[in-house]
Amino acid sequence: MIELNWTFFVQIFNFLLLMFILNKILYKPILKVLDEREARIAGGQEKAKELLDESQSILKSYNEKLYGAKIDAMTVKNSSRKQAVDEANEIIENARRNAETIVLDVQKEMAEEIARVKSELEPEIGVMAGTIAQQILGRKVA
Repeated sequence: MIELNWTFFVQIFNFLLLMFILNKILYKPILKVLDEREARIAGGQEKAKELLDESQSILKSYNEKLYGAKIDAMTVKNSSRKQAVDEANEIIENARRNAETIVLDVQKEMAEEIARVKSELEPEIGVMAGTIAQQILGRKVA
């Protein structure tokens, strides 16, 4: 059977002394290093999460600005196209009016020229008709 004598107390004292020494020399420094490591990992994870959130907000901002720029570009493009079409229509309309004016002027000039030529040739019509009749008939017409 187990006998309780002074060696038992010495062994308990040695065990407690060994636990105290190991705690001071080994366990506390290891636990301290593990806690620091865990804190660094948690800090790294938190920083990575912050960087991820920041990058997502930057990407969102970039996409919003890009979308806005596309909308602005489309607006400018459409307004420029509309302006060009309006200017082209205006140029065509001006050209049409100018052409009509020119045609009317030419028609007026032709009418005036025809009237002038008629008035110049009217006294000579009788002479011309007589000459033509004489040539066709081959004899002199009175």
